[in-house]
Amino acid sequence: MRKLIVLMLMVSVPVVVTHAQKSAQKLFEAGKYADAIAALPSNSARSARQAYLAGQAHAKLQQNSQARAAYKKVASGDEASAWTFVGRSALAQLDGNRDEALSAAKKATALNAKLAEAQYQLGLVQNARRQFKEAGSAFAQAAKLKPDMAYAHYYAGMAYNKAKRVDLMATHFERFLQLAPTAPERPVVESVMRTVRGKR
Repeated sequence: MRKLIVLMLMVSVPVVVTHAQKSAQKLFEAGKYADAIAALPSNSARSARQAYLAGQAHAKLQQNSQARAAYKKVASGDEASAWTFVGRSALAQLDGNRDEALSAAKKATALNAKLAEAQYQLGLVQNARRQFKEAGSAFAQAAKLKPDMAYAHYYAGMAYNKAKRVDLMATHFERFLQLAPTAPERPVVESVMRTVRGKR
């Protein structure tokens, strides 16, 4: 009986963690950044994915010291982990060091090209460097790897808009609006879409 209880606990814990991540992600996508952070475990108990999301939420709230602490958690892994370099890239970007941020993001994707957050972080860095075509590709790859990652679609749309790839922009914006109907960026996205449709 004791073995059965232990087994049930082992099976149920990942489900709780996954649910917390999804719930926090949805709160983040709705612009409820403080609620998203509250829905996650404490910093010491967070997975790298959860800490990365917390860092983004803190950054949205302009809480740079808390964002830094969250990203340090991500960056504290071993040298063979793509997540370590995602964290280092995010930290460098937070500090305005774009070269270091790019180098770390590229290292993350080299270590694990299938990690959506690595591609997403690379896109964020390239976007900040005004490399819009490259950023669009990185965000699109993140969205392909993790189709429910709403902000991968949002940033892909924004980057492709600036790269004058209206066809790709529209595809990603439409998906973003489906995934995050209450996102604070919705009015901007709808405005851009109306402008583009009006020019056709």
